Amino acid sequence: MAILGPEGISAIARVAPVHAEIRTVYVEAPVARQLGLHDGQVVQATATVVNHQLKLVLNEHAFNVPLFPYIKEGDVAQLRAQLLPTGKWALQLLHTGSFAGSEALPAPMPTRLNTLLFQPAGFTNLLALLRPGVLESLIPPVQDATELKKRISAQRLSMGSLQPQALKRLLLGHTKTSESSLADGEPVADNTKVLLRLLMAERARVEDQDSDADQSLRHALDELEGAQVQSSHILHKGEINFALVIPFRDADPVELHFEQKGNKPGQPKNPLVVNMHTQSRVLGEVWLKTTISGNSQVDLTMWALKKDVADLAKFNAPDLTDELEGAGLRMGSFHVYNAPRPEQQEDHLPPEHGSLIDTRV
Repeated sequence: MAILGPEGISAIARVAPVHAEIRTVYVEAPVARQLGLHDGQVVQATATVVNHQLKLVLNEHAFNVPLFPYIKEGDVAQLRAQLLPTGKWALQLLHTGSFAGSEALPAPMPTRLNTLLFQPAGFTNLLALLRPGVLESLIPPVQDATELKKRISAQRLSMGSLQPQALKRLLLGHTKTSESSLADGEPVADNTKVLLRLLMAERARVEDQDSDADQSLRHALDELEGAQVQSSHILHKGEINFALVIPFRDADPVELHFEQKGNKPGQPKNPLVVNMHTQSRVLGEVWLKTTISGNSQVDLTMWALKKDVADLAKFNAPDLTDELEGAGLRMGSFHVYNAPRPEQQEDHLPPEHGSLIDTRV
């Protein structure tokens, strides 16, 4: 290959710039209802020729194709449903299983798995359902209703007499999914997911599946299984991102989120961060961030909407320091704010080669 000088370079024709064509498919609210969509849900559509035009087909509904001509007939596209402030629904393209071209790409993953991988974080529906008495009220009048109530109650802790060992057992029970236990030939113990599915099955036998309660149960199951799938996906990268909800018999549920970035050679070990959140009807909304470093130092930051709750936390700080020391830990810092927790900014790492990037502002 010859090396060109300035004169030679100027003679080379310029390559036309690539313009990303991002399109969003808009769906009318009645159609969205027929499809059973909920905000944040990921669905799978297939590119099919309809009346001599390429369309995305989802449950017999056909929509215009975004990113044409990069999608061809037979491609499988993943779309995220979004409820807009105007009341309209939008289907945003996430990625496709294959693109136009001669190079063969691997087959797409099952729809359910993709839905869970792109499930928005958080447990909005699950937190509401796990308030005391809510799940029990959804049990239909069946023969085993009393037994199901007992099983739901047995999975709840008592806030008034919370013991470390009971909390430890509950946390360890969430580290292995029911599917993993079945694959290993182990008995599946009751947990929130098992009880949700059992309750949904009982309601399916006697009730209409289009009720708001059944929608909430399905969405809560999506939140729970999405957190499990995403946690497993992150764990393979050497990181911890594990979330769960702790139900109580005598208090509103508490959301816990464990996270730890992967360690790099020659760098200090990253701390373990435990985030807690509750929307208590007694204490108000409370957030707690606990950072545990490798030297057993604990740094705490608390946000509380109620002033009396924040003041009580400050007053009891010395007692908390003594409790930590008794457990072999050392208090580093403790900050309490009578305010909502600021929104967390996600770290945007460079995308992997071949990733689809959303260029919208």
